[in-house]
Amino acid sequence: MKRRFRTAAWAALALPLWLVAQDGKPPLSIEASAGGLDLPMEEMGGRPLVEVFLEGKGPYRFILDTGADITVIDEDLAKQLSLSAGRVEALRLGEVTLRGVTVESQPLSNLLGSTDAPRGVLSAASFPGYLLVLDYPAKRIRIRKGDLPPADSRTRFEYTREQVLPNVPLRVAGVEVRAHVDTGSPGALMLPSRYRAELPLAAEATQMGLARTPHGEFPIWSGQIKGSVELGQYQLDLPDVQFSDVNPLPGPPTGNLGYRILRQFVVTLDSKNRRIQFDR
Repeated sequence: MKRRFRTAAWAALALPLWLVAQDGKPPLSIEASAGGLDLPMEEMGGRPLVEVFLEGKGPYRFILDTGADITVIDEDLAKQLSLSAGRVEALRLGEVTLRGVTVESQPLSNLLGSTDAPRGVLSAASFPGYLLVLDYPAKRIRIRKGDLPPADSRTRFEYTREQVLPNVPLRVAGVEVRAHVDTGSPGALMLPSRYRAELPLAAEATQMGLARTPHGEFPIWSGQIKGSVELGQYQLDLPDVQFSDVNPLPGPPTGNLGYRILRQFVVTLDSKNRRIQFDR
């Protein structure tokens, strides 16, 4: 069973935490009231937090992450609750209960670098058949049954199963790139390092750090783009862009779109139809 987890240097460099399993699966069933769910968006460094109950115990703080296609529980908590390997029978978030949730245990308290770290990461893909709305300006999280209309390439976009995580096309100084929409990232826009040479920069990019991971060491560069950065009909205000190949996801190198951009939008995820919408 092949797993890819980014597992080091994340807290120190404020990088995204990718949690990807090749066999990530939706819950067996979802129970929710007709009105769905509406709750305040708590956060940690820009990452949305929710309180969940596991097998009736809790609450425990989890990061709600579009950068994870599997739900992950801190290994100490999994041992404390004597959870069955690879599965939680009942995970409750407000009035929404997920049953038969595939999970992975990882040493999250070490990765997040805090004694008060969240106890898990809840995959945003856990609600197929429901719309997950992250309203950053109003600081609300909503879940309601429904579907997004087909993509229009202006405010709505689609992504394929092979692309694993929600991602969107961007035009950066006239060059089209793909970027994951990652609520687990506190940054703005990170692109594969090859774009340092392909995109016009106001000045030579400077190295701002080094990420050490089980996959090797990856320099992190920062530079200012000469030209606009567009997401569909929206022009993004980006003082600088980061460049790195730290992304361990399968497929061709892809960028990463984090909190410093997402905070401007109401982001709606339709994981069943693999669609995502941005509203201002």
